[in-house]
Amino acid sequence: MIKLFFTGFFREIKMLWKDKRMLFMFLIAPVALSIVVCNAFSNQIVNNIPFAAVDENSSQKTRDLIQAFDQSDRFDVPYVVTNQEDAIKLMESGEVLGIIVIPTDYTRSLQLGQQAEVLIGVNSANNIIGNSAVVSIMQVVKTVSSQIAVKSFVATGSSIADGTAKVMPISTILRPWFNPQFSYLAYLGLGLTGLIFHQLFLMTVATAFAEEKKEGILSGKMTWRESAIHFVNKFIFYGVTGYGNILLTYYAIIKIFDFPMRGSREDLAILCGYFILCLLGLGAILGTLCKNTIHAIQWLMALTYPFFILSGFSWPHSEMPAVWVKAAQYLPSTHFLTPVRDIVLMGVGFETTTVAHSREMLLHLALGIFLLSVITFMIQAYLAKRKQQPKHGKKEVVQA
Repeated sequence: MIKLFFTGFFREIKMLWKDKRMLFMFLIAPVALSIVVCNAFSNQIVNNIPFAAVDENSSQKTRDLIQAFDQSDRFDVPYVVTNQEDAIKLMESGEVLGIIVIPTDYTRSLQLGQQAEVLIGVNSANNIIGNSAVVSIMQVVKTVSSQIAVKSFVATGSSIADGTAKVMPISTILRPWFNPQFSYLAYLGLGLTGLIFHQLFLMTVATAFAEEKKEGILSGKMTWRESAIHFVNKFIFYGVTGYGNILLTYYAIIKIFDFPMRGSREDLAILCGYFILCLLGLGAILGTLCKNTIHAIQWLMALTYPFFILSGFSWPHSEMPAVWVKAAQYLPSTHFLTPVRDIVLMGVGFETTTVAHSREMLLHLALGIFLLSVITFMIQAYLAKRKQQPKHGKKEVVQA
């Protein structure tokens, strides 16, 4: 039995080595694709958003406002036009992502001590661009407004400090915790790495089990004992190699992109281990039930992105329908993607209720999915043997 076990283990290595595509997807693609995806967010925040200014007044004060936008890190103002229609055409053509319309009475309103209105339009088709622009616009307008108001108070004999106190009686200090730069790399990088691994590892495991329907453990040509040992071999082989692969992938991403890693490496390693166990069972079920590798990959492609959305990583569960939130509790990605981000960025671990709950849920899901994969395997192996029996019976009758 021991010899059969090691024979089966080397059989898995041989099968994986022969399929160069699957070998690449399993060993190289998780790290390579994660680096590519995270590198796309390497600038971390959205800067240099192009705007067009409509200056209907053309005074020093309007030029000061345009210059304030142009000199901020978040905006560029490459176009200054005299009518709103030209600015809208620039936005529709994709030359700019927003417009600043300064009306003709802007300077006069400021001189009379009245509130001057400025129209700012933003292309919100891309929410990331839209949200970044709206927050930064308010900061620029607030700064310019304060400067104008303080200057007017100073002109009447007040000091700069008194003028500032009158304009802004309440002072706020913004201190963003855990992601001070509002970095999109920090926000998305760790989760997308998990998504990439989730997809590629499931594809590899599902393909490996689907291939067994040809001449392997699901073909009906092996004894029950041989099939059971090779089934266990697959779990051990892909479990060990997959676990090492996911640890290597996260280590590379954290190191290359300088994530802070504030939490416990042991907690992250345990969470990865439970996640691998869940994916092993899911991959086995998918590969066992599908007719061939093509069907397995098609189902995987259809399910991966809904799993990511329902995980609550990119869109909070608090804003989802209750039925989807309940369904999401039975997805491994729900209890892995967000806790990994919390461990790395926030420094929390199993001492907190939420992360400890995720660990327990992953363990329960892993056990449940494993049992379901065993049952599915036994049923499919039994059906395969039944298909083989009539063929052997016919051959014996003909020979007789």
